[in-house]
Amino acid sequence: MSSEDNSPIPGATVLLKGTSTATATDASGRFSIPAPVGSVLVFSFIGYVPQEVTVGTQTNINVTLAPDVTALSEVVVTALGIKRDAKALGYSISQVGGSELATAKEINVINSLSGKVAGVDISTPTAGPSGSSRVIIRGNSELSGNNQPLYIIDGVPMDNTTAGGAGQWGGYDLGDGLSSLNPDDIESVSVLKGGAAAALYGSRASNGVIMITTKSGANQKGIGVEYTSNYTAERVLSKFDDYQKVYGQGRDGLLPIEPNANNTQSAWGPQLDPNLRLQIYNGETKPYSLVNDNILSFFRTGSTFTNTLAFTGGTENASVRVSVSDMHNKDIVPKTGMARNTFLINSTMKLGSKITINGKVNYITEKVDNRPALSDNPNNVGLAIIGIAPNFDQRWLSQGYKDEFGRYQDWNGNTYRINPYWSINEMSNTSRRNRVIGYLQMNYDFTSWLGLQLRGGTDFYNFRYTNFSPKGTPLWETGALQEQSNHLAEKNYEALLKFDKQFTDDFYVTAFAGGNIMHRRAENQMSTGSGIVLEGIQAITNFTTQSNDYGLFRKQINSLYGTVQTGYKDTYFLDVTARNDWSSTLSKGNNSYFYPSLSGSFVFTNLLDRSPILSFGKLRASVAEVGGDTDPYQLSLTYGLKNFSLLGKPLGEISNTSVPNLSLKPTQTFTYEFGTDLRFLENRVQLDLTYYSKKTTDQILPLIIPSSSGYNTAIINAGEITNKGVELMLRGGVVSTPTFSWDAIVNFARNVNQVVSLHEQVKEYTLANARWAGAAIMAQEGETFGTIVGKKLMRDPEGNVVHNAAGLPVFGTEQEVLGKGTYDWTSGITNVLTFKGFRLSALVDIKSGADVYSMSSAIAHTNGTSENTLEGRAGWYASEEARLAAGASPAEWTPTGGYVGKGVVNVGTTEAPNYQPNTTYVNPQSYWAQFLSNSPEPFIYDATYAKLRELTIGYTLPKTLFGRLPIQAASISFVGRNLFILYSNLPNIDPESSYNNGNGQGLEYGSIPSRRSFGANLSIRF
Repeated sequence: MSSEDNSPIPGATVLLKGTSTATATDASGRFSIPAPVGSVLVFSFIGYVPQEVTVGTQTNINVTLAPDVTALSEVVVTALGIKRDAKALGYSISQVGGSELATAKEINVINSLSGKVAGVDISTPTAGPSGSSRVIIRGNSELSGNNQPLYIIDGVPMDNTTAGGAGQWGGYDLGDGLSSLNPDDIESVSVLKGGAAAALYGSRASNGVIMITTKSGANQKGIGVEYTSNYTAERVLSKFDDYQKVYGQGRDGLLPIEPNANNTQSAWGPQLDPNLRLQIYNGETKPYSLVNDNILSFFRTGSTFTNTLAFTGGTENASVRVSVSDMHNKDIVPKTGMARNTFLINSTMKLGSKITINGKVNYITEKVDNRPALSDNPNNVGLAIIGIAPNFDQRWLSQGYKDEFGRYQDWNGNTYRINPYWSINEMSNTSRRNRVIGYLQMNYDFTSWLGLQLRGGTDFYNFRYTNFSPKGTPLWETGALQEQSNHLAEKNYEALLKFDKQFTDDFYVTAFAGGNIMHRRAENQMSTGSGIVLEGIQAITNFTTQSNDYGLFRKQINSLYGTVQTGYKDTYFLDVTARNDWSSTLSKGNNSYFYPSLSGSFVFTNLLDRSPILSFGKLRASVAEVGGDTDPYQLSLTYGLKNFSLLGKPLGEISNTSVPNLSLKPTQTFTYEFGTDLRFLENRVQLDLTYYSKKTTDQILPLIIPSSSGYNTAIINAGEITNKGVELMLRGGVVSTPTFSWDAIVNFARNVNQVVSLHEQVKEYTLANARWAGAAIMAQEGETFGTIVGKKLMRDPEGNVVHNAAGLPVFGTEQEVLGKGTYDWTSGITNVLTFKGFRLSALVDIKSGADVYSMSSAIAHTNGTSENTLEGRAGWYASEEARLAAGASPAEWTPTGGYVGKGVVNVGTTEAPNYQPNTTYVNPQSYWAQFLSNSPEPFIYDATYAKLRELTIGYTLPKTLFGRLPIQAASISFVGRNLFILYSNLPNIDPESSYNNGNGQGLEYGSIPSRRSFGANLSIRF
């Protein structure tokens, strides 16, 4: 049995009509079935029109199936890797083909899903290509978890934890597991959003599942070779257009008076004048004039070069695909780069008529040099240069960052802002990751309808990270070294009994029953040293002071699960699943938890007369319960060694900071959804609509308790969070002719999140602290998850800002909600145009409703580099000149110009206020200095944005060009990612800027500019 392009169709059903006798085709499309002369064989496969053939006297029958263009024929990969017809599913699932991810590549392949799947919100910190990603499906549900989905690679769970991230005090984004994957090896990505879709994966799937299927050689006849090459250049996307270009270094309108003008990040000086000269930090004299691109010139043009070579081969009983890839990235930050090499072998072999063995090994090596520091890290190059005065060229910093003795040269009088050239040239950090993901699977077919599957899978990696600061580095004057080593091994053993029988032409039952044992072992070691003994040797033993920390985490989950799927008349479908997990991290009385789901679909158009308008219609509904456990060692006391000794003897300690809780229960998430799939005008228009509701209870979170207890917190079950929303996907063929087509796809998702309750003693839970101006990200009862809180500006009943008699703003004393870090709705708009061999695809990614507190903007206002600080300067400086000419003191002088804060002043009393317009002139420098330590409110911005996320222009070369060359297909594409910000309210920074992938979204500080990439992709298949 084959398709119209002569490719074999493995796994197709051959049914002797009127009986229950059936068989399935093998990997080469062959089959064998006893059939008397005159009987009828029915050949069928998902996505193809069934065909009936009357048996004659022949012994061989060749059948070619045609694609089914009138029915919903999409084949999707569901839980446990089962391929199913989408019309049979009672829940929403989205699938993206590998070609959509590999043409315009991202180093972290999951970022290529941005804007392509409704209900999936993807964000990335500003760490660059080597950084991690945050993926949220249908809103945040966990207070203490990471809210991210489970990743399954060819049936094997994959660890995607981040080895390290930045917080309010700084840090580095050490990447995640997904950056290990080569996009050219991916066949498809399926997103299981709802509980019913993910219930078979149990406690680990409470936030959804993303299933990645890699390519195999199953459909290859003979030997095939595929070569793919991709090159992209990366440039800065943000342009810093909202910085002022009128005034330079100084304070109060005056040039710096110190011999070496090292306050390069204060632009409150006089108006720029090329006739003036200023001595900079290293003693050189420079003109006091505007320097164009004084920030952007620090960043270079980056590049990413990826090459993949794949060999595929197949016979009747075996197939194999072997691929190797090499990726080298040079980031826009100088001295920062990444290299990744992958080797993958995926093979299937049939032993006789009953046994099939397949397996995969994917080996990855990854090296990253000089990941950029983030947030308030002293060597964050973004923080160091984004606030420099417009007369100061950052390139001057490269000429004297160290003196003739190699010692650090101060440049701005602030030890917390290290010269960026010292950071990139003298300080260093490196990471290395070696990883193996693989499985071995055996299938035994007892009959054509009953089989057994045994599989063992592993995800294993070693990650090593070092961070070095040489002698003389501010805050690390004697030098410092950090060495981090992470080892993880997760093994999964699975047995699955499969039943698949077509009882009649109209009725079938598919059932699976199985079990899984998951064992996870993680070992972490951290060594730090200070005080270099011999320079030039970066070893922890070369430091006078050393400390070591060690952690070992082990966890096991035993599981039993099953599913029954039925279909009747290709119209009515019902799925029932059940799973029970036993977790080692919970006590015996609470460690067993049951996850059921029920879903169904109804193809109602099968009961209607054929319509030229409505081609296909389906209703679906599902209900499910999933949940999650906790980390190891929350139930009992744990012991360890302190990182120092007494009289040469190690000291032991109780490691717990939380009171153990033997009664801890698993988190529970109850979900339901219903939706419809409608297709019109012979499937030219498709509408998919889903409504869902998700309630998560028994959150596992720490409760702060008195320190007199000996502990900081107690781990408890408390809290309820709900998420309700709608998802829409509209696909339409706008134009369709033999040579030209235009398809448009729109997806939209709206999520409403609420923290319904926490605990009788806890009304708010801190997700992240900003430190600056008292801002924080909170989960508060009755509010949306991730509210931004801080002290507000005082306002009158009309909403006007209240000022004091000196003309300065008045601040409140209580923390109040100022915004939220989560989006209300997201959307993606894709247009695809084809003309003969040409193809153009453009994706616009839109997000709306979130806010962000930009500390970078607060610093720019405090330093006088923001355009907003221009107002009132000329008037104030003129007033000061007049005051000095009159010989008056500030107390004797009434300013004649300056900045007037917009709002009112209370000329009455506190009890009987009388608000009048504020008319008092103040020094704009003094006005904008008020906010940095008092209120974040003026610097909380709407983070709504629209981006041209992806653009590709490709051409498939005609086969006539190749003549007798053994080339089967070749194409070339010009590609771009993150090309333009079409809409944004934020000054100078990308609306997606964040310094980590944790729950505390909505904070930005010292962001390194985001990147746009453009280049070309070449693919040749032999």
